[in-house]
Parts: sequence; structure tokens; C-alpha cells
Amino acid sequence: MDTYEVTTLKKGIQIIDLLRKNHAMTLTEIMGELALNKTSVFRMLYTLEKMNYVLKYQKYYQLNPHIFRDEQLHWHKGIQWTSLVTPYQLARQEQITTYIGILQDCEMITKNVVEAPYKKPQLSKIESRTPLHTSALGKVVLANLSMAKQREILNCIALETFTKNTFQDFDLLIPHLHVIRSQGYAIDNEETKIGFRCIAAPFFQDDKVIGAIAFHGTTDQIKKHSIKALAKRIIQGSDHLALEIKHFVS
Repeated sequence: MDTYEVTTLKKGIQIIDLLRKNHAMTLTEIMGELALNKTSVFRMLYTLEKMNYVLKYQKYYQLNPHIFRDEQLHWHKGIQWTSLVTPYQLARQEQITTYIGILQDCEMITKNVVEAPYKKPQLSKIESRTPLHTSALGKVVLANLSMAKQREILNCIALETFTKNTFQDFDLLIPHLHVIRSQGYAIDNEETKIGFRCIAAPFFQDDKVIGAIAFHGTTDQIKKHSIKALAKRIIQGSDHLALEIKHFVS
């Protein structure tokens, strides 16, 4: 070891570098990556947390985005969407791509995409647009708007056809949105792209829907018989996401 090297400081910086690469990790995952014992990792994380360099949500640690601010990571309304723990947690647990989208004017804007190996955001897909009337993200947000806002938005978009399964009838879409609101989730069943399904649930801030979180995969990954189970998980995930946003924004 170099005479001037401070081992503890070096290990602390290694933890920061690891969290910068992986965004959100548990204590056990950090131990495994750095080959350190539990006591050492816990003490360093505790110190970094006390200094406000690291934030903890549930069992996950992440860098404080207000200190380690990266404009590439798409801030919006005081939230750094790619630093939120919930989408990574869901993606790893279910081993499936997870999206976050928010409503902006008359479009759904993608704010995070977590793909395999579920450690980093897929930056190339962030800020992409998804159609409101076909995507699960868009439909579930539309369904939870007030009737007046819902009609205002539907009147400013064209019901484009993407596949043979795309909704094309405005009068049929409205009842469909009522069902979505009642059940708490929406499905894109090959409506945007043949061979792919998406299941989304809304999340709220101050009792207003602001966006949605979704699982997205091929029809082999999201089989018809697994839709209800995945819908239950994404609804739970949306609740956790709303709490996490409240925790970091308030």
C-alpha cells in the first residue's frame, strides 16, 4: 500500500463510484462487489448517509442526486427520475424492462427505462414519446384524469393506427378508460407493436395523476396468464414510487 494512502477514505470513494455506476444497491450487493465485510460497509454507508452524500430508501442506497447532479439524468419538477430506487427494484425482482412515463401537455414522455441487467438507465430511450391512446402508460394516465381534462387531451390527439389491435374508435376508447380506472392498471396488448405487451399503473402527487410506471416485454415474457399477477406487482410498485417521490421531494 502507498505510504500516503488512506484506506478507509479509498473504500468510501469506491462505494461512491459503485453507486454512481449502479444507481441503487443494497448493503449486501455492495459487500459482494467490493469484497468487504458487513461491519465495514455499514459504517462507511452510515457515515456517507450522515454527510448527506448517500440516501437510503427501504434497503437501497443511492447517491444524493442534489449533490451528484448530472443534467444528463433528466431532472423534471425537482425529481431526478433515473435515480429513483423503485424501477430498479421492480425490474430486478421481475427480471423485466421497467418504464416510467409522465404526462406533459398531450404526450407521455419517458423519464426512465431500466433494461437487463437492471443496473443502469437506458439513456438513449429517455425523453422518447409514447402514444396516449395505445400505450399502457398513456391509457392509465388518461383514465385517471378528470373527465374534462381527459376529453381536452383526446380532442388534441389523432387516434393513429399502429397495429390491427390499436383502438381507433373514440366512443369505444372512453368506456375502455372507465374500466382501466376501475381496475387500477392498463394493458397495451400488442396495440403499439406486434409481439410486445405492456402493463402500467398510475402514480399520484397531491391526489393528481402525474405519470405511470410499467412493465414492458415480449408476449413470451408477459404471457396472458401472467398479466394479473404482474398487474398486482406494478400497482404495488406505483404506490412505492409515489411514496419515494414524496420522501425525496418533501
